[in-house]
Amino acid sequence: MKKSKKKTHEKYVLYGFLVFALVIIAIAIFSTYRLLSSQNKQVDNSPKKPSLIKMTPYDRELAIKFMDKNNDGKCDVCGMPVDMCISSGQLQCNMDSRSTIGILGSQHIHADWKVYINGEQIDFSDKSHMDRMKKESSVSNFIHVDSGNPLPEKNGDVLHMHATGVPLWIFFDSINMDLSKDCLVLDNGKKFCNDDKNTLKFYVNGKPDDQYENYVFKGLDKILISYGNETDLTQQLNSITDFTKNH
Repeated sequence: MKKSKKKTHEKYVLYGFLVFALVIIAIAIFSTYRLLSSQNKQVDNSPKKPSLIKMTPYDRELAIKFMDKNNDGKCDVCGMPVDMCISSGQLQCNMDSRSTIGILGSQHIHADWKVYINGEQIDFSDKSHMDRMKKESSVSNFIHVDSGNPLPEKNGDVLHMHATGVPLWIFFDSINMDLSKDCLVLDNGKKFCNDDKNTLKFYVNGKPDDQYENYVFKGLDKILISYGNETDLTQQLNSITDFTKNH
């Protein structure tokens, strides 16, 4: 009897130990699950990689000029097929330490702006990237003006930048115009250059800036480009809209 009771007791002790061990294992599994779930949530809430926007023919040509100067079909920096670099949204090779322009879609910011020549405002309403793409005209998806926005905003009032580090000259070049600190050249070939009477002026947020075509605008910037003999640009500066806050 005593041996039977002892065995029974040992059995209960063993069962108790097994139950205790199972409870500990269950707690450990549950804790691990909670931890992994928390980590997954943190990953899900982290910034996503930007979705790539399709490059235009202009963007592709410019990318080849940047990355494949010897026209061998390979990126001069990384040696990969240049088409592969382009398909990933690169205008400049990301492996180049001198690269300043991010991949297409790496950001989306806006700036209000105006361009004047001899007191007359330049109309960019026909330079919308969607309209030009439909007409198969030159345009860039990295930096452009848009259309279809609610009034009172007009086509061309706002500059859009769809990547980091895009200089202003790319916009002008994409619509067959040219901007420098010395001249503004329109798409009809007319040149407006500095002379004894007239000068080209570049303002950012009400202050003169000397970067001109190399300027990389920031979100909510207000840009004025003005050519002429005016010394007081208050009226032109005040004409710059404030639509970027709506984008």
